[in-house]
Amino acid sequence: MAGKVSAVFAEKGFPLFRGVRSGIILYLLNVLCLMARQSGILKIEGKIDGISFYRKDGKYYARRSGGVSGARIRNDPRYRRTRENVAEFSEVARQGKLVRTAFRRELVGNASGNATARLGSALYRVLKTDGVNRRGERKVSAGDLGLLEGFGFNANASVDTALAAPLGLAFDDSAEKVTWAGTVLPARDVVAPSGATHFRLRLAAASLDFDNAGQVSASATGPETAVDSLDEVAVALEAGYDKSLSGHTLALAGIEFLQAMNGELYPLSNGAYNAMGIAGYHSAV
Repeated sequence: MAGKVSAVFAEKGFPLFRGVRSGIILYLLNVLCLMARQSGILKIEGKIDGISFYRKDGKYYARRSGGVSGARIRNDPRYRRTRENVAEFSEVARQGKLVRTAFRRELVGNASGNATARLGSALYRVLKTDGVNRRGERKVSAGDLGLLEGFGFNANASVDTALAAPLGLAFDDSAEKVTWAGTVLPARDVVAPSGATHFRLRLAAASLDFDNAGQVSASATGPETAVDSLDEVAVALEAGYDKSLSGHTLALAGIEFLQAMNGELYPLSNGAYNAMGIAGYHSAV
């Protein structure tokens, strides 16, 4: 078997493998196994004799090339369901990018690494509630976007856990603004992680045109307040929205933790404990 492997590589124009010693051949045999991981000195990327070599997360892998051709998937009637799934997953990916773009400033440092995938799953649940369009043509905009309420961008922290104050969220179409208001007694209502000395609240609103990839967003940030303060703080954050864009508006609310050091405030642990989530959905249609 080892001799055959050596011959194959030699015939393919790889003189490096002519007369290669048995130890290297055994190494190559290991690499050629399906989804084998390379751990030796040879780091190959590309294709060799039907084997695809690639790098992922700093490690090298190999797998057998193959599968159904793209042309067959696009044209074969037997792959109709596959085409439908691809179309709907593409729709979810586009709308997920639109939402993330609309809230880009608020999500920097406030979203966990799996936020994109989790948002995609949430949007797919919305898409499946579209009762108008046929399978393969269903749209996020035709589904129940209210299902996004409560979605948190940081899987490791939630607004409800970090902030116990009963703040109210209200949409006002006449003024085209969303308000997050109430009172907070920090020492009682804020569940701060170890090392946090201050916090601040943030609100953002995004009007989204899912059909034309349009979005308009605005935001507001509250003052930095000591987490151990015994004084009640009045909260009245407002963010504008454009109801004429498409009628779909999402409100994002969250809390960020800071640490005082030498008279300056810095994000705590690069935002690992910050909670930011979709607090409400409003349709002006």
